[in-house]
Amino acid sequence: MLMPLGAANRDPIAGFFPSWSSALSSSLATLHRLAGATEQEFLQIGSQLQEIYQHSLALSQTAHQLVETASGDRLQTLIDRLREIVQEMNTYLDQARTQNLTSYTTLANVSESLKKVGEPLVGVRRMCKHLYILEVSIKIESAHLGDMGSEFVNLAMDIKQLSQQTKEKVAAIEDHRQHLQTIIARNRTELVEAREAQDAEAEATLSRTAASLTEMETVSGQFSQLGDTISANSLDCSDNISTVVQSMQFHDIFRQQVEHVIAGLEGLQPVLAVDNHPSRPENDKDRQAMISRTGDVCELQEAQLQFAAAALFDAVTSILESLRDIGAKQKEIAGDVIARTGGRRQKQTTGATDTSFIAEVSRQMHVITGLLSASGTNNQKMAGTMQEVAGTVRQITGFVTDIENIGLDIIQIALNARIKAASTGEEGASLSVLAEEIGQMSGEAVQRTDLITTTLTEIHGITDQLATETLGNQENLSTRLTGIEQELTSILSGLDTMGGELVTMLALISDQVTSLSAGIERITDRIDVHERTKSMADQVLAHLREIIREARRLYPASDAFKEDLRQMSQRYTMESERRIHEHIASKHGIGAISREPPETEDAPAVVSEFGDNVDLF
Repeated sequence: MLMPLGAANRDPIAGFFPSWSSALSSSLATLHRLAGATEQEFLQIGSQLQEIYQHSLALSQTAHQLVETASGDRLQTLIDRLREIVQEMNTYLDQARTQNLTSYTTLANVSESLKKVGEPLVGVRRMCKHLYILEVSIKIESAHLGDMGSEFVNLAMDIKQLSQQTKEKVAAIEDHRQHLQTIIARNRTELVEAREAQDAEAEATLSRTAASLTEMETVSGQFSQLGDTISANSLDCSDNISTVVQSMQFHDIFRQQVEHVIAGLEGLQPVLAVDNHPSRPENDKDRQAMISRTGDVCELQEAQLQFAAAALFDAVTSILESLRDIGAKQKEIAGDVIARTGGRRQKQTTGATDTSFIAEVSRQMHVITGLLSASGTNNQKMAGTMQEVAGTVRQITGFVTDIENIGLDIIQIALNARIKAASTGEEGASLSVLAEEIGQMSGEAVQRTDLITTTLTEIHGITDQLATETLGNQENLSTRLTGIEQELTSILSGLDTMGGELVTMLALISDQVTSLSAGIERITDRIDVHERTKSMADQVLAHLREIIREARRLYPASDAFKEDLRQMSQRYTMESERRIHEHIASKHGIGAISREPPETEDAPAVVSEFGDNVDLF
């Protein structure tokens, strides 16, 4: 700090007073601006802080709501019921598989039985040829007998008619048998292929579904834990808000501290007036006292302003850190929520979001529903096949009586042939041979027709029983399937609704996080009051430190000032005041001293010459 030109020649000491007075005037002007500079900005910060708090609160509430949706009793109830339905589906598929296997085995047995019918049918068909030969032979022999052979002509006609009927019946049975074999072969192949494909897909799907339900249950448990995390995060955010609110109080404290500094420095201005310091020997003591006092006051106010500016800077820095911490914590928790739900923002063209752990279960259950429908279709097809088989068998067995009658007719013809042959005597010997041959043929015919009728009767009984059982089981399974599908549709609808709610809340969380982050960034980018106040305070501190340096160079701190520091270190109970006084005292080599008991009426505190200027609050 330079003295006015020529001042040193006239009076070296007096030259400092105008310079100090000018520095104090400049500093006081800056301090007055400083005292009122923070109020509007802190009011604005407070308003924006309320907005941030509301955004943070809304985000926490949405996250809580999402966690409740994804981990509450509602989801657990759905999971438990889905497990039961999966078990019911498994049971249903096992029963359908067993029924299909039974039908398959029965059809295989029927096919084998139909093959057994084929052999006697071939014999009956050969018998028809033999009957034709007998017919011709009888006609020839009867022609040789003349009038005696007329009866044999009627017998030949009966044989011809029987042969024709037998051909027709055998052909009809063979056609139905071949048709039935075709039906069985085709449906057995389709049944085996459908069953093998269905079993493989059902096993894989049920396994995936069970895994998906386990994953859903795991995620539900994680969301319960996430709820605790969100609660802790909300508490941390509340603490950060409280920290910010507490930091906001430093605005008033800083203003009061600056006003105290102003009051202390303004008290020096009259003292530093040049006219009050004439250079006379009798004034040297007064001038020394004034210079010492200037140094003392400036040193005290410099310390107070330094601590006040540092406290405000730290407070605003704390506000910024707390705000950024709020944003970081909320962004982290929102990201955790979205990650645990499996939600992810899709392309902007769709703007869609999904929740994989619910969507996967829903997909698998839809696949199972498709399997059940396919199984139901197979069951219906099998029931239809068995009805068709049973109907065809009934048509075949309708010829059983005719087959039996063929055997009886042959027996009757054989008897008539013997009788007529006996009546011809020796002349009808050849006819007797033919009659014996017809009798032998009747025995073979009865054996063949018995085998055919017995086999067809067995097939009829088996297929009728299986057709009845298949139809009954199919109706029972169809009823159960309908019930499962209806309930599953309701549950899947509930899952879809829940998934929609989660999608909505995830989108809301994403928007809220974006809004909160943008708001915090906008506020923190605009807050620079601590930088500006620090810059202004540094200007004043530079002036005060220059005055202190020059004053102490002229006259070091007095013993009285040091004693005052000792007394103030003892007297002030507030931590900030004591720190300031101890800081100044340590600069003058005064160590820490024990605290004295609080002042009483009998022992009043020592009154400092600096008055209230040393009070911070």
